[in-house]
Amino acid sequence: MTPIELPFSLPGFEIDEVQEHPDHLEIFAHSVTAEAICPTCQHGSRRVHSYYRRQPTDLPVSDRRVRLVLTVRRFRCQNEQCPKRTFAERWPDLLVVHAQRTRRLDLALEAVAFALGGQAGQRLALKLRMPVSGDTLLRLIRRTCLLAPDAPVVIGVDDWAKRRGRTYGTLVVDLERHQAIDLLNDRTAETLADWLQRHPTVEIIARDCSGEYTRGSDLGAPQAQQVADRWHLLVNLREAFERLLDRLRPELRASQPVTTSDRPGILVVRKRHRSHTETIAREGRHLRRRELHEKVHRLHQAGYTICGIARRLKLSRTTVYRYLSIRDLSEPVTRHRKPSQLDSYTDYLAQRWLAGCRNASQLWREIQPQGYTGSRRQVAQWAYERRENPAHTTPAKYLMQSPQASDQLRTISTAAGVAALPAARRLVWLFLKHSDQLEPDELKLRDQLLNHPILQQAKKLAQDFQHYLQLRQPSAFDTWLIACETAGIPEFANLAAGMRKTYSAVQAAFTSQHSNGQTEGQVNRLKLLKRQMYGRANLDLLRLRFLHPT
Repeated sequence: MTPIELPFSLPGFEIDEVQEHPDHLEIFAHSVTAEAICPTCQHGSRRVHSYYRRQPTDLPVSDRRVRLVLTVRRFRCQNEQCPKRTFAERWPDLLVVHAQRTRRLDLALEAVAFALGGQAGQRLALKLRMPVSGDTLLRLIRRTCLLAPDAPVVIGVDDWAKRRGRTYGTLVVDLERHQAIDLLNDRTAETLADWLQRHPTVEIIARDCSGEYTRGSDLGAPQAQQVADRWHLLVNLREAFERLLDRLRPELRASQPVTTSDRPGILVVRKRHRSHTETIAREGRHLRRRELHEKVHRLHQAGYTICGIARRLKLSRTTVYRYLSIRDLSEPVTRHRKPSQLDSYTDYLAQRWLAGCRNASQLWREIQPQGYTGSRRQVAQWAYERRENPAHTTPAKYLMQSPQASDQLRTISTAAGVAALPAARRLVWLFLKHSDQLEPDELKLRDQLLNHPILQQAKKLAQDFQHYLQLRQPSAFDTWLIACETAGIPEFANLAAGMRKTYSAVQAAFTSQHSNGQTEGQVNRLKLLKRQMYGRANLDLLRLRFLHPT
């Protein structure tokens, strides 16, 4: 193969020979530069002292690895004042001193490392004929020096979970340049204040409603305008409404009316039979919840803050708020059945069941033309729960397990029943969404719940706040705060008190164009990188991969 046939060049070298092997190429070349520069004194020299060989790996060619066999020279330094007597010639654009890979191969591997990390990058590099270990890829990342970002003026600040519910860090984003600029090791006020003091150009800080970030911003950048994130304000509103629904739940369940149906007849539904192990596990979980509930209330009565209770018991603040809103946790929580695609066909199935059809496969075949795309097993489970006697196809070994005792069956009328009340986290959307966004059955349930006078007030307060925030009406915010404080609803009074503490930042949310939406997007990207590394990466490696420009 002649040199002109090679699809790449070696600046400063002349290619002597190319040897082909089954899985790689060897390219022999020698240096042709007339003069070399001493790295110590920067004087040129033409006096050759000796020759030696370097054998670095280069980028692959035609799906084959490439190894360079370079004949290079050592020169004598002719500067009598220089401490070096001899030195090796250098090619900074091609090969770093003592390197076993060319710079262009290192750049390609570095791109793979930043995109995929260690193990995944190792697998891809092997396919690309650039075999390298995962540890080497991580070393390539760690030796990268990040460029200092331009002086930020408008920043977004949000927390991110190293270990959800346990340890958190802080993410800082330049909102003008749409660029993440730093990852901080924790989310304390002191850490944020220290960072802000090192970046005095910051003028606007968009943040969530965290007390630590408020204090850190006040300490580190008192001159900056703080803007409470609008999404977090709406989250705080929703959580306050959820706590209200949890507190009123016993009253709401007691006031639920009996629902009627046009379907006549009686269905026998089998109770869910729990094994002894399941029963013990369920009771154990409930006991632990009761103990936590009691500890939360004891600490709160002792004067601990919400954050203090969360740190002491290793709970999230949301869980602490929920336990404080629940007066009594004496009974286990009943979990309601999740919606199923079979729900749309249960009326027809009930009619056929009462008509005498007990064949689950036949029922499954009948509802398929009606649009049902689920499995036969789901229909069989529905039928199993309603059988008073085993099916004739039941294997003999299972007949003894078929419940015949009356205490394992419950009879319900298909014409009447009490609707189950959804959990607060689902129920709250009935009051936060507009009527045209709700289904007819959701509208009916909401109208029933609105018979409670407190929920009428709460719904008006919640929808008013959403309306004022959406239309950016800061003048109405003060009136809304007073309404919350005088409504007699503790959850909304606490929400208003929290907004009073950071009044200027919340007021700015009604007028400023900036928000933390962009920061939330960066948090999602950070989660993706963190999970790619299976949570085993140190903060320095995660920081380099996250902040590296893509």
